Parts: sequence; structure tokens; C-alpha cells
Amino acid sequence: MRTTPDFFIAGALKCGTTSLWNYLRAHPAVFMPANKEPNYFCSDLVAHWPHGGNFRVGTLAEYEALFSTAPPQALTGEASVFYLYSKLAIGQLIAHNVNAKIIVMLRNPIEAARSLHAFHWNNHLENVRDFEQAWRLQEPRLEGQHLPPRWPYPQLLHYGAQYSYAPQVRRLLAQVPRKQCLFLLFEEFFADPSHHFARVLDFLGLPPDPGRTAFPLVNQTIGVRSLRLSRLLRQPPPALLALRHAAHAFGFHPVRALKLLNRVAGEGPPLREAFRAELDEYFSVDVAELEQLLGRKLWSSLPAAVPSVIRELN
Repeated sequence: MRTTPDFFIAGALKCGTTSLWNYLRAHPAVFMPANKEPNYFCSDLVAHWPHGGNFRVGTLAEYEALFSTAPPQALTGEASVFYLYSKLAIGQLIAHNVNAKIIVMLRNPIEAARSLHAFHWNNHLENVRDFEQAWRLQEPRLEGQHLPPRWPYPQLLHYGAQYSYAPQVRRLLAQVPRKQCLFLLFEEFFADPSHHFARVLDFLGLPPDPGRTAFPLVNQTIGVRSLRLSRLLRQPPPALLALRHAAHAFGFHPVRALKLLNRVAGEGPPLREAFRAELDEYFSVDVAELEQLLGRKLWSSLPAAVPSVIRELN
């Protein structure tokens, strides 16, 4: 039975990892469990998360069972995007397989943080819709204040820390040989996915995927058509609750249907110019260190305007 993954997609959040996971698991020579985000090795972050579902795998036996059906000759991998942010995961997973290859996808930290906030809001894991206001609450939340009732994990609402990449990459490179790491930029990857997916396959020692002719986008940014309706559906009035209970008896879910009708793909509202400047300054030192660690220019060298299909990807 195969129990040790050959490679990991280790992060970062909202940087295109779900798309890459989909592309790789469809490759005929690759086996990846259907359970994206087993999160087994980041016990420092998920110790209090519920087991099962899309949260985490709780035991070694459960984790190893994810790979029990892998074909003998397949390259095995998994994707858990908290591994890069965790202070323990990289050391634990490389102890599990000293030869494991690590794929890291990074994105302009401001856009990534905005995307994560939107994802949390749309999934009721964030109770502050305005990104700037949520940014101001990061420190109070670390002290246990203003936490959403459904997602009371302050480390995972600390948007600045999650997208301060340099300490995370430094920790990775201190524990894993550079030749076993591949770093991808979200903006470059989705500007030319065919080329960069070929890089991924070459890094993993895989042949080209003959069936991969298109690279569909996964997890586009989702907004709402009506903010008023969105607020109403988050806290339905008694009349709508009564209708929902009656409709459920016939297999109809009116609140869910209205939420789907109210959703629209697209970017969030523009940031205030002063706030964007503040974010630029906040991340500037980190990006400069990251450029030194990776030996290349990062987002400052990219075109200011990227295709809208990339900007809309969540």
C-alpha cells in the first residue's frame, strides 16, 4: 500500500492551487486523493479544527488510507495550502518523506489577501464584509475579539501574516533542498498555463499529459449582485425562515437558490488609494526579502495591467 506522497502542493492560499490540483490529478500517471486539504501535517494551525470533511485528517492511519488505492506506478501527491504558513508542517512532511518535492504558488500579496477575505466572507467564515475594516481587526482578533462565530481561528484571519511570504519560504528552504522546490507565480502561471504546467510536469519527472488541451479556471472571485439581498439572506426574517422550513419538505431550498441567483463572478470594489499605499508599504520589505530568497524580480517586474480573467480568479 502506498502511504508516502511523492510531492506536495504546499500553498499558498488563493494562489491558484486548486486549479493546479485539478490539472495534476487528471494526469494519467498521477494519483492525488479526492480530499484536497487533508492538512495532516499542520497541527499547530488545525489542532482544534473538526476532523473530516474539508477540514483535516486527524490520524496517521486516516492520512495513509488516502493513498491506499494509488496504482503501484503512479506518482502520488496531495495539496494542503496551509503547509507553507504552518511553522511545523514542512519539517513534519519532509520527515515523512525526505525526498518529497514541494510546489509553492505565490501571488501578489495584496490581491491574494483580498481574495482570501472575499472567500471567507462568501463562505460565512468572515463577518466583516469590508476588507479594509477586516484588515484593521487583525490584531484585536489575535486577542480573541471580533471573531466570526463560525470561524473562531484568529491565525487564519490574519491576512497580513498569511501573505508575508518571506519567513515561510525561508523556513521551507532551511529544511528542504532547493532542487526539491518549485516556485510558481500565480500571475505568470495563468497568463501562459500550458508553458508553466509543462514546467511542473518536468519538475516532477512526468511525461506530457496528452489529454490536457485546456486549463479551465477554478474558484473565480464571487461577488453579489445585491448587497441588501445578501444581508437579508445571512439573517433571514421569520417569514423567510418559515417558508424555508415548508419548502424543505418538498426538497426545495429557497435561501440557497436566492444566494446562487445573487452571486456574480468579478472583482471586489477598488481599494481606497491611501489604503492600497498602506498595503504596498506593509508588504514591501517582505517582497524585497522574498526576491533575494528566490533570486528573481517578483510583482514589481510584472505588467501593471494583467488580463481580466487573471484578476478575476479567486
